[in-house]
Amino acid sequence: MLVGLARAPFIWGATKRTEEQFRRILISESAHLIWRLRNDRVINERQPYSEKEISQCWLGALNCRLCMDCLLTDKRKYSKKVILKSIVLGMWWNTLENDEALPEDWTKEIGVLVGMVK
Repeated sequence: MLVGLARAPFIWGATKRTEEQFRRILISESAHLIWRLRNDRVINERQPYSEKEISQCWLGALNCRLCMDCLLTDKRKYSKKVILKSIVLGMWWNTLENDEALPEDWTKEIGVLVGMVK
């Protein structure tokens, strides 16, 4: 799959590297969700999903990815696969629900969720 190889301008406040990584996460998670929802609909012969159901599934998938990224910042557990906290903080900057109220390093906080932009 060549989804992660595409390049497009993406302007936010973080560094170019974290913006690119976040864009790749969005594309790959979205493509996987489309595939998963389509298979579920076809195999289980169900009605198409509503827009609200798709939004909830998409946010759930992004929240799972956020939790995985936060877990992978633990150097003791994942010494070879560790992700730097600065990269995780930069990638998910300005996408979290109520991000103004979060501490500077929220990677160990419970209940941090991806929010909808209003």
